[in-house]
Amino acid sequence: MTASKLIPIFITGLLLLAALIVTAIFFMRIPIAGSTLALDWISIRIGVKNWDLFYGAASGLRIPPWSGLLLVPAGMLPVQAGWGVIAFLTLAVVPLSLQRNRLEGRKFILAALALTLGFPVLRTIVDGNVEFLIVAGLLLLEAGILRRQPVVFVLGILLSATKVQETWILLLFLPLVAGSTWSARKWLETLGLSVLVVLPCMIWKGREWIASVVTSQYRGSIMDSSLLTTVQRGGLAAGAAVGLWGVLLLLTVLIAAKYCRGYSREAVAFFLSASLLLAPYTAGNNLIVVYVIGAVPLLLARRWEGAVLFGLINLPYLFLPFRDLMYWWSAPYWTLVLLASWILFAIRMRALRQAVGVGIGLHKNTIEQTGIQGG
Repeated sequence: MTASKLIPIFITGLLLLAALIVTAIFFMRIPIAGSTLALDWISIRIGVKNWDLFYGAASGLRIPPWSGLLLVPAGMLPVQAGWGVIAFLTLAVVPLSLQRNRLEGRKFILAALALTLGFPVLRTIVDGNVEFLIVAGLLLLEAGILRRQPVVFVLGILLSATKVQETWILLLFLPLVAGSTWSARKWLETLGLSVLVVLPCMIWKGREWIASVVTSQYRGSIMDSSLLTTVQRGGLAAGAAVGLWGVLLLLTVLIAAKYCRGYSREAVAFFLSASLLLAPYTAGNNLIVVYVIGAVPLLLARRWEGAVLFGLINLPYLFLPFRDLMYWWSAPYWTLVLLASWILFAIRMRALRQAVGVGIGLHKNTIEQTGIQGG
């Protein structure tokens, strides 16, 4: 690589480093004592602050070891500085989802602002959650599929699995999402590379990680937006709730089998919505993946479904002054939003399949090169 190409890369790196430091310093000046600011990060940091991973009742670390290791450097910083690093990474990763929408100049800036000022994104930053890892994983997953690069694809799988409740159905349906162009050889490469990372991590800390997830005290709590918890909270009997869960899972499988024949943002957002609805536990922060990967791109594609979802997901801004209302009703509201998202993206998948068209966020040239049809 010539010096003329290295210099811009070097300057960009310095600017990003400077922005990271400024963000960390800014967050260090925000008083958090006696507030709920950085609530999630304070809890997560307990599990990553000593150059090791600690899973347990006193720790908020619930993510797999391979993802937890990525948080150790931030965990070694003072609490607020680490919070600033997490916020910076969130703000850096989220706008990358706009790259495939052919937005330039002012349009890109406005779209990036609309995206990063969205309720799920700002809530994630305020809480200090690590959703940027899952968003990064989904974008790497997309890049790996479209470019047919197993290494990038595996990185996407590993990061997407950071919070399994957000992506478990998507990961199960990866063969459909990847499309027929992903050969058996590439699947073997993907499997081999995944095992190289997952196996040693699971031998090291796998049992502790699984125990922390299974024994999570948040399942069934006032924050839980999963379908099972919401309908039982509303008075539905346990047996009927499980039956409803099974119907939604069956419909998800049938819709996927009929309309998903390759990569599209619509298909990914549909599977993300289903994953969150059918997960044992879902939090409001988790909706950031549906917002970033599905709702905003659909809005930028000037689809009415995108406008509906964008409005629903940002509606809680109007109710911030009503703290009691937000506390008691946020969880069931997010369940309804996820159900609306599941329905709307199913409609989009059907429309794309019937038109044999192009999914949002994908260019016609890209699809022609890869042989992947949107939807």
